[in-house]
Amino acid sequence: MKSLYITSVSTFSGKTALALGLGLRLQAAGHKVGYVKPVSTQPYTAGGRVLDEDADFVRRTLGLETPPWELSPIVITTELLDEIMAGTLERDLLAEVKAACEKAGEDKDVVIMEGGASMREGYVIGLNTLGVVEQLNVPALSVVSYSGESCVAGMCVLDDALAAKRRLEDNLLGVVINAVPREDMDYISKRVKPYLETQGVKVYGVLPYDQYLRALSVGEVIDALGAKVLTGSHLRERLIEHMSVGAMSVEAALPRFRRQLNKAVFTGGDRTDIQAAALETSTTCLVLTGNLQPTSTILKRAEELGVAVLLVPDNTLETVEKVEGIFGRTSLGQPEKLSRFQAMLSEHLDYAALLKDLGL
Repeated sequence: MKSLYITSVSTFSGKTALALGLGLRLQAAGHKVGYVKPVSTQPYTAGGRVLDEDADFVRRTLGLETPPWELSPIVITTELLDEIMAGTLERDLLAEVKAACEKAGEDKDVVIMEGGASMREGYVIGLNTLGVVEQLNVPALSVVSYSGESCVAGMCVLDDALAAKRRLEDNLLGVVINAVPREDMDYISKRVKPYLETQGVKVYGVLPYDQYLRALSVGEVIDALGAKVLTGSHLRERLIEHMSVGAMSVEAALPRFRRQLNKAVFTGGDRTDIQAAALETSTTCLVLTGNLQPTSTILKRAEELGVAVLLVPDNTLETVEKVEGIFGRTSLGQPEKLSRFQAMLSEHLDYAALLKDLGL
């Protein structure tokens, strides 16, 4: 059985998406695939058990029969941290991780292990990325997310890739560079990638940024806000690619509304003028704030156009901040997003080299 540990230097880099994409590709090639997320920092309760929501999503998508709580054996909760700090923890966490990995690999050709949120996490419980990789003796693939706005000419990519090499050393199989703007793809592919490989860091793929993959579903917005659905209860799977705040005059808002496709517009429930203008452009969802009910004319027009209208008690600023906190951090839960990401991997990831280096 072969294993691969997927990690990253920074948070929200695309580890879960890559783990899922690789798992599906391996299954399509005839391999029996297992999956485990040894350490989770995102506790989620379902059926009276604490588990990792991403791990459960991967389990369901790959069609694995393993119970979801067994795929995330160590979920860091406040209670667990309290036990550690009090010195009362009686569990052998490393032994639990090893047992879960062994079980995930039963009758499998390959097990994909998904690391925690970043390489700096897990030290407090003695299960940081470097320690886990060394203890399990598995090769690691690091996802490096592009952040060109804050770095000069790909410097963040170089630093993160070299940091992964420095930390993981011989356990690092290579890296995948993710979310590169289209205009920078050529530079990263022709300048940054060759340089990294001279430094002993193999680059298996350079994936372009895709706004569509970072989109939220209407359902995710409803759940995040605890919103009351006034129209479009059947539109939970519709995707929102942009956010726009309607706090200005209609004349100022319209040019922006026309430029943004598949957007959510946040405005007060009493701003009938902004709501009407949004409905005449490419709008997926209206989020009305302040618990102010819209007019029947607005609701009727929204129903005709297939636009979800949500009502929330918070003010517009508070509502936007809540949604911004989850924007771009969602899973590939919608079939069209998953298909699109798989197509991207097929085009930009060197599967042949990765599988060869894994011994598959």
